[in-house]
Amino acid sequence: MEKLIEFKKLYFAYDKDHAFEDFSMDINSKDIVTLIGTPASGKTTLLKLLCNRLPNEGLYYKGMKISSYDPKDLRFEIVVIFDEPTTEDKVKDEITKYVHKLQLTEDEIEKRLTDLNKYFPVKSMYDEKISELYEEQQDLIKILRYLIINPRFLAIDTLLTKLSTLDKRLFFEYIKKHDMTVLNVTTDLNDSLFGNKIYCLDNFTLFLEGSTFSVLKTDTVLKRHGFKLPLPVNLSIGLNNYDILQKYYKESDKLVNALWK
Repeated sequence: MEKLIEFKKLYFAYDKDHAFEDFSMDINSKDIVTLIGTPASGKTTLLKLLCNRLPNEGLYYKGMKISSYDPKDLRFEIVVIFDEPTTEDKVKDEITKYVHKLQLTEDEIEKRLTDLNKYFPVKSMYDEKISELYEEQQDLIKILRYLIINPRFLAIDTLLTKLSTLDKRLFFEYIKKHDMTVLNVTTDLNDSLFGNKIYCLDNFTLFLEGSTFSVLKTDTVLKRHGFKLPLPVNLSIGLNNYDILQKYYKESDKLVNALWK
């Protein structure tokens, strides 16, 4: 599997108490990685390093130091989404404002919009004013304006947590269909069930990492850091400990079915 993003012995410090020292973390191509962490643990700092808002020596993209690339060459390959305000009045203008910078033809942009609408039926909202939408709809638009670019690597700072479960599911279906790699920064472990890997930060240090279920099964460590396990996973762990189940479940209906057997 190709290593797409690598932090190799990264050093970055705000001060002596808030510093990445000899920090390493890998993200493979097509990974869906969940990054969780305690408050002020360095999650957003990592994203700022990824999008060149902070000095990023020790960060590699496709095997090369990211600082060796012209930032203009990566702005559509590596996209980091922060919860930043919309600037356009109408929905369609906001969704397409960045994709126009790809220098695509209008036909190609319309094809991307059509593809996006297969997952997120927002076409009926194109002429609506963003300011008149529900907050959850506005948050979705903030994501779609970047999703339509189809970047190679996409990182999201907590914004995905604000979406409905259905929109989250559609989001992950879309990125899998388009072979994107995702780093989802969140404080909600329920979101991790959509991914294949979890990294856990505390005070700028990784204290736990691995495949999604291998990390979730380390429940005492996660709970000690203040994280709540997804309910079906938490129940599965308890029932496995009592030999009532022999599998772990991430979906409540499958857990119920297993208990009925």
